[in-house]
Amino acid sequence: MARLGDALRQQREQMGVTLEQAAEDTRIREKFLQAIESGDYQSLPGTVYTKGFLRNYAEYLNLQPEEMLAIYTGERGRAEPARTFAPMKPLVKRSFIFTPTVLVPVVVLAGILLFVGYIYYQFTTFAVAPHVDITDPPGDAVSGTAEYTVRGKTNPDGRITVRVSPGLDPIPEVHPARDGTFSVAVPLKPGPNHVEVHVLDPSGKVAEATRTIQLSPVVSNEQPAPQLIVEQPANGGTYTNAPVTVSGRVDKSVASVTVNGTATAIGSDLKFSVTVNFVAGPQTIRVIAKTATGAEVQEMRLNGGDAWLLATVDGTQAPGTNKVFSNGQILTFTGRSVTVRTGNAGATFLAFNGQELGKMGETGQVMERSFSSP
Repeated sequence: MARLGDALRQQREQMGVTLEQAAEDTRIREKFLQAIESGDYQSLPGTVYTKGFLRNYAEYLNLQPEEMLAIYTGERGRAEPARTFAPMKPLVKRSFIFTPTVLVPVVVLAGILLFVGYIYYQFTTFAVAPHVDITDPPGDAVSGTAEYTVRGKTNPDGRITVRVSPGLDPIPEVHPARDGTFSVAVPLKPGPNHVEVHVLDPSGKVAEATRTIQLSPVVSNEQPAPQLIVEQPANGGTYTNAPVTVSGRVDKSVASVTVNGTATAIGSDLKFSVTVNFVAGPQTIRVIAKTATGAEVQEMRLNGGDAWLLATVDGTQAPGTNKVFSNGQILTFTGRSVTVRTGNAGATFLAFNGQELGKMGETGQVMERSFSSP
């Protein structure tokens, strides 16, 4: 090993520094430091760079840089020969020339590719079954009407047949549009309906998609209120030691009339009349008309004083409310939900669906009650 390399290596080992650590600290690549220590000067990049490496490495190892450079020059023995570069030869671009040797394989390969493409086309066209997708409904569904429009997409040249079970004839010859989309109105029966969509392509292949649509007709809770006109007694009337005749008329939708909870007959002329005996003092007369479907007139009577009232029916303020009503007035509200707010609960009496509820509270008390039909 060269004397310079021995001196550098011994000093590094005495300092307890590895070659890897020295390369990291001096920022000189490890392979160059190893070449310097081993005297392999041919692996170094050049005299100028090598001297710079050697100077930095000597300072790092606390050695005299000039002394190390002198040893390096002595061991090198001669100046590094100048590097020469051979001139580059110009590239000659050769044009591709078709010859029979080249042309025949190209034609054969193109023929093979065309044949494989033709076989693939025939397979995908005739061997693969057509597709059919039902987009509406996207899955099993529930319909409130007796007819449902089924929509989907399939092959544009397919023939579509729709079958609905139970008990209905198939719907034939549904033709898809140019983009393959189709729609068909399907009649439904109460309960589950199994809808089958069959597609037949020109090659005789068949595809099928199914849906189950449950027909559940929507039953409306909004029933018209019966017409009730009470002709006697007059509001706020006074009777002395005599029975009170309650009479009036209804429309033909009314099936029954009750007066203070007692059933009253309806004549063929749609009129009713009943005599009621009361004890002395203010009394409430409650007349309720009910249709065969269960729609009722809901009544309210004010007795014992004036009161401010605000009523809302199905979320809307009832016309004529939001004002003060005098003693003895009767208000009737019909709807799926009714809310009554009073400024004098002790003078406000309620009845709901024919049931007497009594006064809403104490005199002068502000109260609110809400009712809803089942």
